[in-house]
Amino acid sequence: MLASQIAAKWFLARHQLDDGSTYFRVVPMSERVAHLNPDERTACLQRIDDGIDYQVLRHPDQLSDATPLYWGDLLHMRQYLDSIRGFLRATDATPEDLLLLQSSAMEVVQRAVSFGTTFLYHSAGDLVGEGFSHGFLRFVRNAKLVLPRDMVSLAQLAAIMPQAISLPGLDATQLFCSGTDWREAFPEGTDSSIASSDVVLCYFARGVHDVADLRHAITLCSKDFDRPVRWLPWGDRLSFPHVFRYEGQLDLEDAAQGTKPRLSALLEAVASARCILTDTYHVAVIAWSLGTPAMLVRGEHWPNDYNAVIDKRHIFYLQHGLQDMFLTTARDHGALASFIRKAAVIVAEGDVVGWYKSTVSQKVVACEQRLAAALLEGAKSG
Repeated sequence: MLASQIAAKWFLARHQLDDGSTYFRVVPMSERVAHLNPDERTACLQRIDDGIDYQVLRHPDQLSDATPLYWGDLLHMRQYLDSIRGFLRATDATPEDLLLLQSSAMEVVQRAVSFGTTFLYHSAGDLVGEGFSHGFLRFVRNAKLVLPRDMVSLAQLAAIMPQAISLPGLDATQLFCSGTDWREAFPEGTDSSIASSDVVLCYFARGVHDVADLRHAITLCSKDFDRPVRWLPWGDRLSFPHVFRYEGQLDLEDAAQGTKPRLSALLEAVASARCILTDTYHVAVIAWSLGTPAMLVRGEHWPNDYNAVIDKRHIFYLQHGLQDMFLTTARDHGALASFIRKAAVIVAEGDVVGWYKSTVSQKVVACEQRLAAALLEGAKSG
């Protein structure tokens, strides 16, 4: 998510919208990491430092004179609102008040802009039931602009507002990484110390896999791509609590040699690699957007309330025409071998990466223009 935060900061700066902007979090990071031991807590806070001074959004009145910009991920989804309810016990506001502006005046809702969110896991029951549906429908029908990141969410909007003209948005990290000038988001410069074009990078943390199957996949990758496979030290255990099941268990050399690279170093490493092997949504999205193809082996889901029915990773690959680079499981070694062999050919030819870059770059331009115009219009009316 650090890339999404920097994407917001860079977007606002590019459009001269950063002066006077206030950044909010609903849950303070100090609370998010409170359960970690002191060393882990310090390391995590250092790693996620993006240079932004966040305030805590405790009450919708903090937005009453503002143009609210909701940036990315799950912010208006019932399952997410339910998951954070327990963190808001010390406030007078509900998640619906803060993220759907349920108790705010209509003029505040009418200035609101939402970019890169998803409604992927909503069912019809969520949209017609008591409570959540009223605030959600009021928000999406009256907000200045709502650009969801995926086609499933867009289809839901079309069902809710059949007369509205809706265009698909992007994941916030696509907006950040898809341009050739993404390095400008790091005014102090980027770190290329762990970047190499002679490797395939590997990161697993989101799916349930047999380690022996992943080792087999790594062996096939190294053979078909004729390159060594290295571990990408992408995320910590706060964001990826299951990474310990694979980190250090796959007999891979760490691309960072045990150091703790910052975001720019990780992005440079991904941008330089020949290919990525992963099960992680944002690793794959960022890799493709930086011009590095990513093979995604889904595995089984970890049990949780979000992706039990619909897999956002699969939706991403399908809506961008990348399904040849998506595999359900590494369990079937025959299918795995065919998948990696085909992926190596696709990467060597380069046409699929070119297709992705060209189509997404067009969406980036359209999203940038619509977002900036909506925010400027909302600011004038505020």
